[in-house]
Amino acid sequence: MTIRIAIDTGGTFTDLVAYDQERGTVRTAKQPSTPNENSAAIIATLREAGVMGPEVTGITIGTTVGTNAVLERKGARVLFVTTAGFEDLLFIQRLDKERLYDLHWKKPRPLVARVDCVGIQERVDHQGNVSIPLDRESLNDLVAATRARPGIEAIAVCLLFSYLNPSHEEAIGEVLAREFPGVPISLSSHVSPVWREYERASTTVADAYIKPVLQRYIGAVDRAFGSVGVTHPWNLLKSNGGYMSSRLAPEKPVSLLLSGLAGGVIAAKHFGDQAAHGDLLTIDMGGTSCDVGVIRDGQQLYANEFNVEFGVPITIPRVLVNTIGAGGGSIAWQDRGGFLHVGPRSAGAVPGPASYGTGGEHPTVTDADLLLGRLNPSYFLGGRMPLDVEKAAAALAPLAAALGLDTPATAQAVIETTDENMANALRLLTVEQGIDPREFALMAFGGAGPVHAREVARKLGITRVLIPPHPGLCSAFGALIADPRVDRVLTGLMRSDALDVARVLAAFRRLEAEALDEIAADAPLEQVRLHRSIDMRYAGQNYEREVVLPDAQLTPESLRRALGRFAELHRAQYGFAIEHEVIELVNFRVTAIGKIDAPSMALPAGAAASAGPVSTRDVYFRASRPAPCPIFRRDGLPAGRRKGGPLVIEEPDSTIVVFPEDVLEVTPSGVIAMTIGGLS
Repeated sequence: MTIRIAIDTGGTFTDLVAYDQERGTVRTAKQPSTPNENSAAIIATLREAGVMGPEVTGITIGTTVGTNAVLERKGARVLFVTTAGFEDLLFIQRLDKERLYDLHWKKPRPLVARVDCVGIQERVDHQGNVSIPLDRESLNDLVAATRARPGIEAIAVCLLFSYLNPSHEEAIGEVLAREFPGVPISLSSHVSPVWREYERASTTVADAYIKPVLQRYIGAVDRAFGSVGVTHPWNLLKSNGGYMSSRLAPEKPVSLLLSGLAGGVIAAKHFGDQAAHGDLLTIDMGGTSCDVGVIRDGQQLYANEFNVEFGVPITIPRVLVNTIGAGGGSIAWQDRGGFLHVGPRSAGAVPGPASYGTGGEHPTVTDADLLLGRLNPSYFLGGRMPLDVEKAAAALAPLAAALGLDTPATAQAVIETTDENMANALRLLTVEQGIDPREFALMAFGGAGPVHAREVARKLGITRVLIPPHPGLCSAFGALIADPRVDRVLTGLMRSDALDVARVLAAFRRLEAEALDEIAADAPLEQVRLHRSIDMRYAGQNYEREVVLPDAQLTPESLRRALGRFAELHRAQYGFAIEHEVIELVNFRVTAIGKIDAPSMALPAGAAASAGPVSTRDVYFRASRPAPCPIFRRDGLPAGRRKGGPLVIEEPDSTIVVFPEDVLEVTPSGVIAMTIGGLS
C-alpha cells in the first residue's frame, strides 16, 4: 500500500487529505491546531486518518510557520552585511508613502536592528565590473564586527549589483561560514538575484530571519513523524504553488513565506476545471483569516513580489492571493466612535470562539453564525466538537448592549460586516487585475467560506457560486495535487534599440539549466514543462509588465513578437501604447513545472441519497425573525440533484447556507453549483 498525504496547518485547524494510490481511495482528518507545538496537531490528524508507518510514501505540508515568525516578530537576530555606505538601506526604504494622504502612516520596521547593519569596503558597478576589490583586510574587519555582536543567529549579505557579479558575496559567504560554523547565511545573489537593492535586501533579510525558525520546525516534524513510523522524505508547499523537499527548504526558506495560502487556489482551479468554469474568484475563509484569489481563463494568477507585515517587500514568485482578517474566529468589537468592526484580531485555536467552550470570551463570527441558526451546535466537525449556544449569546450580549440592538440583530450586523469585508477584498483584487467580478463565478471553501459565500456573491453582483467537495479541506487537497515547480529569475537590463539576442538566449539557457537541475529530484524531466517570460517597460517607467514567451523554442523572432505583445498588454492595462518608444527588458524568468496525478474528491452518495432533510431548524436570512429551514447532509445529495432554497447543507468540515430565492445543483464532479436568485 502506498499513501500520499497533504497537511494544511492553519491558524485554527489542521487538515489532512490522504490518497491511497493503489485503491484509489481518499481519507480525511481535521484537528484543532496547536500553535505552540505544530507537530502535535499534525500527528493528531495522522492518527485520526489511520495513516502511519512505512505505507506513507509522500507528504506535503502547507505551513504558516514562516509567515507567523515575521508577523509576530519571532524570527532570528540577523546581521545585515552590505556595501559600505548603504547600511541605512533597509531604513530609508522607498521614501514615498504607501498611502499618499494618510498622515499617520509609518514606514514598516525592518526585520533587523540598525546596530546589526554592517558595511564592508567593496564595489561592483552597474555593469558587473569590480571597481573596488574585496580585500583580506575588509574581510577581517567584517569577522571582527560579527564577533563583536554576540547573539547573532543568522547573517544576510546584500551587496550592490551582486545580481550581475556575485563573486564578492560568495567570498564573504565562504569566510563567514568558516569563521561562524552553524550560523545560517543568506546571499542575495542566491535568494533573489534581481535589481532594486531595497527589495532584494529586504527579501534576503527575511530569508535569514526565518531560517532558524524553519530549521527548528523541520526538526520537530521529523521527530514527530519518526515517532509514528513515518520515515519517507517529506515536502513543504511553496508560495509559488509548487513544493520543495524539507531537506532543501532551509537553503531558501523565504520561498515558503506564503506556503499556507497557495493550496486553496490550486484546489479551486482543479474543481473549476471539473465544473467547466475557467473564470473564478475564490474565497478561502477559515478560522483565522480569509484568502481571496483569482483564476482567469483556467489559469492561476501569479505575482513576482508581495509584502508581509504591512510593507516588508519580498521578491519571490507567489500565487496571487490576498489575505484579510475575516475568519470564523475573527473578533467583533466597537471602536471609540461607536462603529462596529470585525477582525483582524482573532480568537484563533486558543482560546477560540466563545462557543467552543475552551476559554474564549470575545464575540466572534462563529458565535454569530451559531446564534443565527446557520451552524448546527451538535454537528460541528461532524459532531466531534459541540458548540455552546449559551456561551455564544453571553459573548455577544455586551456588544449588543453597546450597539443598542438585541442579540440576533447584533449577530446579523457582525455577519453583514464580515461579508462586506470579504467583498471589498475581492473588489480591490479584481480592480487591480482589470476584472469585472460579475463575469466570474465565486468558488467558496474553507470551513466558513460556504456559510458566507452567498452574501459575498450578492454584494459583488455574482450570480454563480461553486462549492467543492470537502470545502473545509480544500487547502490540504491543493497541497496534495500541487505540481513540482521551480522558478528562476535573473536581471539583465537591455534596450530594444540595442538588443543583444545572443546574450538573451544565453541568459535563458542558464536559467533553464538551473531550473531543470533542481526539479529533477521531484519529476521526470520528460514530463517537465518550461515557461519563459520577460519583465518589460517603456524606457523611463518605474515598473514592469511580465510578457510571456509562448514558443516552445526561443528564437530571435519570438523575442521580436514579445516586444509587440508588451505594447498590447500596456494598452489593455493603461489604455494606451507608445509607438516606436524604446522598451527595456529588465528581468528574464523561467519556470519549470512537473505533473502530479490528482485523485477524485467527489463525495459518494450515501444511504440517504433519496431521502429528504435530516431535520429542520430556525435560521435567520436577513430578516428580523427566523424561518423554518430544512437541513440536509451533503452525502445525501447525489449528482444531478436540484433543490431550491431555503436550506442548509451540512458536512463534517463545513456548512452551506442557501437563501430562499436561490437554487442549487449537484454537478457530476460533486461540485455544488448555486444560482443566486434575483441577480440573473
